[in-house]
Amino acid sequence: MKKRNAGKISCLIMACILILTMIPAAAFSAESAQSEDIVILFTGDVHGQADENLGYAGLKAYENEMRRETRYVSVVDAGDAMSGNMLSAVSRGKYSAEAMKLSGYTAAVPGIHDFAYGADYFCSTLAPLTGIEYISCNFVRTSDNKAVFSPFKLVPYGGKMVAYVGISDPLTMEMSAGDFGTAYDFCDGNQGVELYYRVQNAIDTARAIGAEYVIAVAHLSDDAAGPYSAQSVIKNTSGLTAVIQGGTHAAFAGQSVKDAGGNTVLLTSAGNGLKNIGVLKIKTNNTLEGKLISNYNLRDVKVQDEVKTLQARYNGDLSKDFAVTTSRLEATSSSGTRTVDKKETNLGDLTADAYRAATGADLALVESRELRASLALGDISYKDILKVLPEGKPIGVAEISGADLMDALEMSARLYPNSNGGFFQISGLTYDIQETVIPSVSLDGFGNFRGISGEYRVTNVMINGAELDLFATYRVAGTEDLLSGATGYTMFRNGTVVQPGVTSDNLAVISYLTNNLKGTAGGRYAKSQGRVDSIRLVRQSELEQEVADLVKDDLKEYENRIAQLEKQLKQKTEILAIKDMEITASSKYGKSSGKRYIQVKWEASEEVEGLKYQVYKSTKKSSGYSKMKSTSSLSYKNTSGLTKGKTYYYKVRGYKSIGGKTYYSSWSNVVSRKVTS
Repeated sequence: MKKRNAGKISCLIMACILILTMIPAAAFSAESAQSEDIVILFTGDVHGQADENLGYAGLKAYENEMRRETRYVSVVDAGDAMSGNMLSAVSRGKYSAEAMKLSGYTAAVPGIHDFAYGADYFCSTLAPLTGIEYISCNFVRTSDNKAVFSPFKLVPYGGKMVAYVGISDPLTMEMSAGDFGTAYDFCDGNQGVELYYRVQNAIDTARAIGAEYVIAVAHLSDDAAGPYSAQSVIKNTSGLTAVIQGGTHAAFAGQSVKDAGGNTVLLTSAGNGLKNIGVLKIKTNNTLEGKLISNYNLRDVKVQDEVKTLQARYNGDLSKDFAVTTSRLEATSSSGTRTVDKKETNLGDLTADAYRAATGADLALVESRELRASLALGDISYKDILKVLPEGKPIGVAEISGADLMDALEMSARLYPNSNGGFFQISGLTYDIQETVIPSVSLDGFGNFRGISGEYRVTNVMINGAELDLFATYRVAGTEDLLSGATGYTMFRNGTVVQPGVTSDNLAVISYLTNNLKGTAGGRYAKSQGRVDSIRLVRQSELEQEVADLVKDDLKEYENRIAQLEKQLKQKTEILAIKDMEITASSKYGKSSGKRYIQVKWEASEEVEGLKYQVYKSTKKSSGYSKMKSTSSLSYKNTSGLTKGKTYYYKVRGYKSIGGKTYYSSWSNVVSRKVTS
């Protein structure tokens, strides 16, 4: 039995030794099974959407998965990550930059809207905050014509070298809301010739120092026929392997474009908002493969948690007031009934003007369904704008014919004066609606425009003071949903979107209030401006009743406005009184029934209803104070914590909560008493 057991033990020991000796070999086999392919993951036009769609957590999870499959993985960004949502706006891009840092990008090119808060600010603050090496061969200083960032970045992958060349849109300064001054240039001279020279020089330099592959990370126009498109850059240069494009919100896995030497270059784009992860694979046999990852459910928990932490940190800033309105800006009546769906309103005018100012379009169209709430008289916070435009829909510019514009206006007016979520609030044009004309717009079963069979209700259309030309082309600003025909206005599909994703609807309004109106909405927006008028036949009694009702509504509106202004005036008067208040304190020491006490009394120079006081105490004159009591009286008696021989110091301040915020007066003079017995 003992010999048999000994044999078993010996076999077990040998088996363990064999297993242990096999572990390194197995590990080596698993490692050697990794592919030698180079996988480049890419994003573009994220627009601050760090947690939407796949999010940076999805990007990181997919990167981790790729690293288990291949030795060589990098992540690059094709621009426009810093601005585009509310948290980006209130943090001036810092939320986006810090979120971007979590994803470990190898390189990035600055896009048009990355400069939304100013070129100097992006270069000195946001770019360093990401921890990413930014590259651009044509973003230069005017002082010496040298690139602000490195024109390209070399990355070795085993025995192969890849160069990433950065290309920025030459029209960045014209299309960005940011301040560039005269310090920068994007090489937009001679219809692309200057740009092509810069790109070719970067390619040649990278090739000369050993780059086997040259990948352009480019933020360029999606107008393929224009001089500043990715297609034009490829056709006018040679030596590129592939181009990863941002600046277009379209997503495509790979297009083949011939370069100046007749060689095929792969052009690919991930689209916008992290809806996709772009994948560019350089295989060991030197062939290229492009694909898009859209339906991916894994998330990196660490990145996801850190993005949530960033959101929590910056969410508080949404409550900050950044503007004021001296009139109620209307989407609904004072009783809560929606009015914006059936008539022009002052809020509609302001929003449409904001779209036009943000895009530089000839005119702007805002579907009334976009405006969810009114803006009350008084201060405006970022959260208030979110209530009006909660979805942050991207807005862009499309070029459409005058005939298609006429059809769009007719579709908008087809239900007038009844409610219609697609009723247009407008900027840059005026027109009349003939109520007596029976609408003849036909729609399909899904509410999409099909055509007009009869007379148009819309008439007297003027575009910026000139009569509408049915054969002319107009640049129209609106949400991408509107311009794509997704909301039923299918006539826009006949046009061309020339500026996708300029900004979001809510950020356009914030920018307009801040920059164009200098923080105050009033004056011309006190009421709607008569851009849409109606022509109708009514009996005199009906007209008189309508006038009477309007007067009654106006009187009620004025009464409400006066009451709100009186309330604000009272609050501001109280706040000023508290801040200007001087408090004079005095003290005495004594005993009562053998018990020590120090009594502090004070007087205030201003009278404020409901004012309270805080009394602080310390054993040092200049530090160490702690609150002893909050009281509405003008005295405080300290009967505890008094030690013989010690001196105690006291100071007092007034305070009051006004409009949900607490305001404090200055401190009183410091008084002291020594406990002598």
